[in-house]
Amino acid sequence: MDKLVFGLSVTVVGMLIVFFGLIILIGLIKVITMMTNSEKPKKETPPAPAPVPAPAPVAVAPAAPAPAAPAQDDALIAVISAAIAAVMGEDKGFVVRHVRRISNAPAWQKAGREEQVYSRF
Repeated sequence: MDKLVFGLSVTVVGMLIVFFGLIILIGLIKVITMMTNSEKPKKETPPAPAPVPAPAPVAVAPAAPAPAAPAQDDALIAVISAAIAAVMGEDKGFVVRHVRRISNAPAWQKAGREEQVYSRF
């Protein structure tokens, strides 16, 4: 029974020390925040200028339709096909039907794509 009481008292003392330490840290952070905020002079905001009326809309000629996507370069497809065949090293034939450029992809998307590619080897 004595060991249980001693263990509980050590636990309570430890928790009190931790909470007092946290309270001291919170107080120090508040004091530092007050000190840094008091050093900055408060700027008075100038009165807002009178709103300027918006100009009347001007009729614009309709824009020409965007050109269709450029045809894919056959040489590029051949080079990509050759690179895939060299990496795979298989005698089985395959056909590259579509090549799509991927740019500005997020890092997690690139990592997932690489994981899929490398898991097939």
